[in-house]
Parts: sequence; C-alpha cells; structure tokens
Amino acid sequence: MRFVVKVLLLPLVLVSAFLALMLRWTLNLSAFILALPMMYIFGCGLYTLYCREWTQFLILLAAEFGCFLLITAGTLIVEAVEWFSGWIAEL
Repeated sequence: MRFVVKVLLLPLVLVSAFLALMLRWTLNLSAFILALPMMYIFGCGLYTLYCREWTQFLILLAAEFGCFLLITAGTLIVEAVEWFSGWIAEL
C-alpha cells in the first residue's frame, strides 16, 4: 500500500522539485538584475542627503525598501516551495 502511494505521488514530487529549482534560479537572476538599480537608488539617496532634499530622499528610500521587499518576498516563496517539495518527498 505504501508503495502505491509513493508511485502516485511521484509526479507531484518531480513537479515540486522542478518548480523549486526554477524558482531558485529565477530568484538568483532577479537579485543580480535588481542589484544595479538598488545601488543607483542608494547613490542617489546619498546625494539627496548631501543636498538636504528630504522629500526626494524619502521617495528614494521608499523605492529602495520596495526593491528589498521584492527580494525578500521572492526568498520566502522559494523557501516555502522547497519546504513543500521536501515534505512531499518524505511521504
């Protein structure tokens, strides 16, 4: 009986492992792509601090925080899918 359940769950295990792998690669690629605008926003934020332009600084701070949240949310999604994949594989 246990073998039948494992055979029936095999496609789900393979799909979840493939999804976890693709999400991990996508997260790494998007982090590299998003790093350049984040560095530019950070540099512009330092310049606006130097010029004492507080409104523009707050806008840039919100943009930097939004980029950080995107990467953090992507990491949480990847970790959840990897946990699910491991949980299904253990059944």
